[in-house]
Order: sequence, then C-alpha cells, then structure tokens
Amino acid sequence: MDITPDKKKILDLVDQANVGSICLPRFQRDFVWARDEVADLLRSLLRGYFVGSLLLLRCDPDAPPFAPTPIRGANPPATLRPDLLVLDGQQRMTSLLYALSAPNLGLKNSKTPRRFYVDLDLLAADPDSDEIVLDLTDREARLEGLDSREGQWTRHIIPFKDLKDDKTYNDWLFGISDWLHDNNPAAFEEFKAVLRGRWTAAVAQLQGFEVPVVYLPIVKEGDADAIARVCAIFEKLNSTGVALSVYDLLTARLFRHSIDLHALWEEAVSSHGLLNEWSEGSADSNKFGVLILRTMALMRDLEPKPKILINLEPKQFEEDWRRAVDAMERALTLLSDVGVDGFGAFDRKWFRVYGLLPVFAALRARIEDHHLGDEPRRDLRRWYWSSVFLERYSSAVESKSRRDYLELCRRWNGEAVNPVVFSDAQTRLGAEGYGVRESTSYASSIYSGVFCLLVLHGARDWAAAEAINLQSLQDHHIFPKGYLNRKGFDPRKDASLINSIVNRTLISDATNNKIKDKAPHDYLQDSSVFARPAAELLPEHFVSEGEIEDLKYASEDLSPAEVREIYEKFAAGRESLIVTEIRRVCGIGTKSSPPMAVDEVVE
Repeated sequence: MDITPDKKKILDLVDQANVGSICLPRFQRDFVWARDEVADLLRSLLRGYFVGSLLLLRCDPDAPPFAPTPIRGANPPATLRPDLLVLDGQQRMTSLLYALSAPNLGLKNSKTPRRFYVDLDLLAADPDSDEIVLDLTDREARLEGLDSREGQWTRHIIPFKDLKDDKTYNDWLFGISDWLHDNNPAAFEEFKAVLRGRWTAAVAQLQGFEVPVVYLPIVKEGDADAIARVCAIFEKLNSTGVALSVYDLLTARLFRHSIDLHALWEEAVSSHGLLNEWSEGSADSNKFGVLILRTMALMRDLEPKPKILINLEPKQFEEDWRRAVDAMERALTLLSDVGVDGFGAFDRKWFRVYGLLPVFAALRARIEDHHLGDEPRRDLRRWYWSSVFLERYSSAVESKSRRDYLELCRRWNGEAVNPVVFSDAQTRLGAEGYGVRESTSYASSIYSGVFCLLVLHGARDWAAAEAINLQSLQDHHIFPKGYLNRKGFDPRKDASLINSIVNRTLISDATNNKIKDKAPHDYLQDSSVFARPAAELLPEHFVSEGEIEDLKYASEDLSPAEVREIYEKFAAGRESLIVTEIRRVCGIGTKSSPPMAVDEVVE
C-alpha cells in the first residue's frame, strides 16, 4: 500500500470538512470529547504545539469505499462526494470544526452549545496561560457581554469562529478600529501602534498551523484485499486509539532513562485499592495517569502544566511517583469517607471534579508530612467545598492548581494570605440571591456536592431508617414526577423544576418504588415508606418542619395552581436550608485573614 506523507494547514482541512470534501467513514466511533478537551486542543494550536498527525484515505467522490458521513457540525451538500475519509483524527477535526463554526449542538454530557473565545491580550502576553481560551454557553456569553461586538471590542476577546480565515479576522479588526476611532481616540492610537500588530502576530500561529498528514491511496471498488487492509489499520488505531496525553508522551521520554511508567502504573493500581477502583485500572480513565503526574509536580514545587510534566526530571522519578500515588490514595480515602471527617463521595459517580484531585492530594500530603494541626485541615475542607460549589476546576485547571496550592502553603507558613478561592466563595456563594435550584444532574459538581453533603448530614433511607454505609441509596424525587405531571407540570417545559436538586434526595430504589407517583400527603402517612416518623427522618434530608408541612398539604385534592404554589414554597424553603449548609462548609461569613493585595498574588 503506497502511503504518502505531507503537511497541510489545519484550517484548510477544516474548510474541506465543512463543505463535505473530507468526511468520516460511517463505521467511525462517535465524537466523544467534552468542552475541556476541545478547549485544550485550541490552546495547543494557538501555542503551536504538536497535536498529532492525521491519517486520511483518498477516495473516488463518486464511489467511496465506505459509506461517508459528514463531520459533526459541518455544512455539506445533501449528496456527499468526499475526496478524503478520516481514519485517524476525528476528535481533533471535529473539535476544531465545532469551535470555528459554532453550531447549535452540545458537547459530551450536555445538550447546551458551547461558544469558544480567545483573549487576544493574554494570547499575545502569556500564551501558556490556560485562560487564553474561554468556553461559554450563549447565556453566559450574554452575562459576560460577549454576545455583542461592543462587548468583545471592549474586552479584546474575539470569538474563535472569527479566526477561521483572514477575511473574518480582518472584519473583526476593522470593526474594532472604527469603533475605537469613534469612541476612544487614545485607545485607537494604541490599537494602531501596538495592539493590532501584536494580536495579528499571535493569531498567525493558528492561521498558519500545519499538521502532518498521511494519505492512503484510493481503494478501488471491489478490491476486497485493499479494503481489508484499511479496516485492519483502522482497527489497530482504535485498539490503542485514545488521544495522546502528557502521560503517553512522558512514558516515551522516560523509557530512554530505563523508567517504565506503564509498569509503575500497574504497580500503583495493584497495591492501591481505591486508585484501582476509581480509575477502573486504566491510566486513561478520567486521566488518572496525568492527575498523578500533576500531584507529583505540585509536590516537587513545580507548575502542573503540560510542558512542565513532559519534562519532569528523571532523577528520583520513581520515588516521587510512588509518593504521589500514596497521596492520591489518601485523598480518595478521605473523599469517599462518609464519616464526620470525610467528604461523602460514597460512590465515584458523585465526584465530578477530578481536576482538583492533585491539589487536594498534594495539600493533604503536606499537612501530614509537616505534622500540621487543626487549622490547615479546616482550611483544606473549606478550600475543597468552595472549589466544588464554585465549579472552580471546570476549566483552566493547571493555573488554578498552582495558585491554590501556593496560597494555602503560604498561609500555613504563617503569612497573612487570604486565598483567592476563599474571597471568591465569600463574594459569589455569599451573595444575596445565590441559589442551587438550577442544578438538575449529577454531572454538575454542585448537584453532586449537595448529595455528598446529604450523606454527611446523616441522610438515611426512609423505609429502612439506615444510612448510606448500610443501604444502597440513589437520588430520587421528593415530589414524585407522576404527581407533578398530573397536577399540570409539563415534563418538558418544567423539567428543570421537576428535576431540580431541591426536589431530589437520597433514598433506596425499594423505597422509591413504594412511593411511585403518590401525592406527598399520601406517602407521608404510609408506614411502608417511613419506618419512623417523618419528622424524625426528614430533617436529615434538609427538609425542616416548614417543608414537612408543605408535603403534608400536597394532596390529590389540590388544584394545579395550588400544587404549583405549594411546590414553589417547598422548593424555596429547602433551597434555603441547602444554601445555608453550603455556606457553612465553605466558611462563608466567618472571620479570615485580610484579602491579598493584587501584587501579592502568587503566579
């Protein structure tokens, strides 16, 4: 088989994909990258990093050897006539096409479209910063003022889709030029003299980015042997075909120093039960291999950025790796503990913030290595819960990791440091009107965090009257969906109300089957549902006396309007109780050291 190597501008390949000249063979796996993986790819391209090669199969547009399907987000003609099929590189091509075309499609674990933006000032000044790329929903973009040109021009933030070619980028530049000329002459002069050239030079890294491409020759119709060879190549690629990570690259580099990272991983999971369970034995699962490397970097007093991890010093690597593995196992032990000193993640599905694990593990190891006392342990708990409920580690993980780690270490060394995470929690979680009712799925760290708090609050199954360590408890509705549907709640329009965290709690499937779609008034009186009086069991579920009265009132006799009114009253009351507990564990309103001045912040 004649294989031809080449190099192509990646934006030209994306253009070809958008019009259907490049397609996928229909047997390709689905697009599976989430927003953080897409953002990481965009950062790599903007920095000029190697992102791997593409393997493309040439084909006759009129007779492709496999049924073609367009790349997700493309805008091809109705009849596909591809010149090329992607055998390896689907996730990267699809991610870039998604960012550049901004289709109304969700990414993994979400139906909500994400829009990607580039901070031009930061890109020009510090391309290694994770915050050069932002990803927002349309609602978040409106709140940030980035849904309008004026908002983008004011903050020097450009939609990624406006970088797809010279015309769209220049249109954006001409727009800001005219706007500054009319509204801010001084800024206009700076734009002409400095910013325009600086931004364009930084953007050129993307627009000129070339990727290695390997072409397989056209497979003629009826050539069964050639088709079999292509299938074998594809199958081989996908038997090991997860995207190359820092862990993979470092494995290759360390091998020259007689360090077998794969063997170290196998040793780690064979001797650390929770690491084996949470990672499902694979270094790729939830990127646990990379998470341990980030832990190791923090413990070596290094930044956990990719370029640092790839160049981790081989000297004492095995010893430091094992220390990081021990620290990770200890962290998982604490997180999964349901006792008073644990964090309530009784099942790994209730833990959604893997990005904070290295910081948690390294900080806890520091507490133990230096025999620190009660205050640092309290700080660690406060940092953890604040990070969870701020959704702090949903993006820009590396820069936040280093900053949080250093700020807490400085605080524990006696410096007057108030970590940014504490001040952010005070400002946002302590704000009037803060609420959690929009959380509707355990995919959200807020939703999952509330359920962990339920565990720590002592929530027991109602029918068995036993806690999580004795019963298999799951999230179920308090106001049953069937009851609310009967009373006029629309399963689609009111889905966020019905499935809100304020209407969910931990009970067993068996108990939920006894409740079914009964009115709360009826199941409260059912002795098969409540082994003890409801007033004794429900407060553990953030349901106080007032909310119990609401449940008692919610009968079959009420009109839809009355049910909606009582449900809203219950939801508001329970949300208030949940928010009070969130603020308590995050230290909101407690005395703390004065906030750091801006020039004190550790970078």
